[in-house]
Amino acid sequence: MKRIATMALLLVAIAGMPAQPHVFAQTAIPVYIDGQGVNFDVPPTVIQSRVLVPLRGIFERLGATVDYDVRTQHIVAVRGPQTVELTLGSRQARVNNTAKLLDVPAFTIGGRTMVPLRFISESLGASVQWVDASRTILIGSTGASPPPPPSGSPIPPQSGAAQTITGRLVAVTTGNNPSIVVRSNGQDQTVAVLPNTVIFRYNSQSNAGGSAPLGSLQRGDGVSVEMNGQNQATKITATYRVAATGKIATVNGNNHTVTLRNGQSFIVLPDARITLNGQVADWTVLQNGRNARFLVVEGTNQAYEVNVVEATAQTSAPSAAIAAPTIATPANGATVGSTFMIEGSAQPRALVVVRAQPRLLGNATQAQAMADPNGHWKVNMTLSSVPFVAFPYVVSAVEIVNGVQSDPSSVEVSVH
Repeated sequence: MKRIATMALLLVAIAGMPAQPHVFAQTAIPVYIDGQGVNFDVPPTVIQSRVLVPLRGIFERLGATVDYDVRTQHIVAVRGPQTVELTLGSRQARVNNTAKLLDVPAFTIGGRTMVPLRFISESLGASVQWVDASRTILIGSTGASPPPPPSGSPIPPQSGAAQTITGRLVAVTTGNNPSIVVRSNGQDQTVAVLPNTVIFRYNSQSNAGGSAPLGSLQRGDGVSVEMNGQNQATKITATYRVAATGKIATVNGNNHTVTLRNGQSFIVLPDARITLNGQVADWTVLQNGRNARFLVVEGTNQAYEVNVVEATAQTSAPSAAIAAPTIATPANGATVGSTFMIEGSAQPRALVVVRAQPRLLGNATQAQAMADPNGHWKVNMTLSSVPFVAFPYVVSAVEIVNGVQSDPSSVEVSVH
C-alpha cells in the first residue's frame, strides 16, 4: 500500500532538462554513462517535454550507495564525500548539508523513485547531456563532458523490455480489473492498468490538462501507452481535440445528429459522455438554443464527449475559448482528509465546477462555486467514502463563462 500512497505524489508540470516539445515517445530512451549503455527496469521517460530518470539506477551506476527508509520514505545516497538526502513527496533535498529545492517532489513509477534529469548533475557533480536529435541521455561520472556512445553500438535489448504503442482509444474498463483498448495500425490491443500507472490527459490544441482519473479517458482520445514486459501500462498519455463550440440549432434524435447555428453537424456516439454545466447528463439536455462544446474522434465529426451549458441573456453569440481555472490549494501531491478546501482563480464571476475522483475507480464527488469579482473561488469538498490507506484522487476544475466551458485543470492528491 505504501507504493499506492506514493503514487499520489504525481505532478502536472515536470522541471528538468529541456527536451523536444511534447511528442509521443516511440521507444525507450537510451542512457549512456561514461560511454557505456545501461538499462533500467523502469526506464527514463519524458512527461510534457521534461526528462525524468530513476534515481537509484543512475546513482548506483555512478558509484553511490543508496538507502531507503520505507517508514519515513527518506532516501540517502552517498558517493565519496558527496551525501544526498531527499524524501518522497517533498521538494526539499540536501546535498552535503546544503539545502536544495527540487522543482517538483520526487515520485515513483513502478516502485522506482524518479527525479528530474538535471538533479543528477546538481547533486553528484556529474555532467549530463540530453541529445535532442536522438533522444539520448549522456552522463559523465567525473563531471567532464560525457563521451558520445560508440558508433553502431546500441544498448542491448532487455528481456521483457518496455515498449510504447500509439493509437486511438476504443474502450476503457474500470473496476477490479481496469484496462484500456488501443487501436493501433488497424489492430486492437488490450492493456492492463495498474494502481501505479501514471495517467495524463491533455487538449492537443492548447496543451491544457494534467493528471487524470482512468474514468475520464474517452473513446476517441489519441493515446500513447508506455508498457512493461507484461503488457501492463506504466504511463498513459491521452489527448483530445475540441472541434467546435456553438449554439445548438437542431437536434435529430433518430440519427443522434446535432447541428449548430454555424452549420456544423456532429454525430453523438451512443456511449458519448454528456454533461450539463459540468454535471453528467444524458441526450435530453441537447436542446435548441443551448451552447455546446464537441470533442470528436480525430478526422471525423463523431463526438465522444459533449459539454452543454444553459443559454443566458449574455450568450446570444458563442464566446471565444477561455483559459482553464487554476487550483492553488491543495498543492499537487498534498495529503488531505475526507473533507478539504479547494480554491484557486478563474475569470471574475465565472461558474467553477470541481470534481474529485479516485484515479483508477470509484464515484466522483462534485461541487461548484462562483468566482468573486477578483476571480477568487473556493469550495469545501466532502468525500462520501474514505479509504483505510492513503489513496490517489484527481481533483479537476473547469470554469463556465457566457455559456462556454474551459478545459480542465487538475492536481493529484492523496486522501487518507
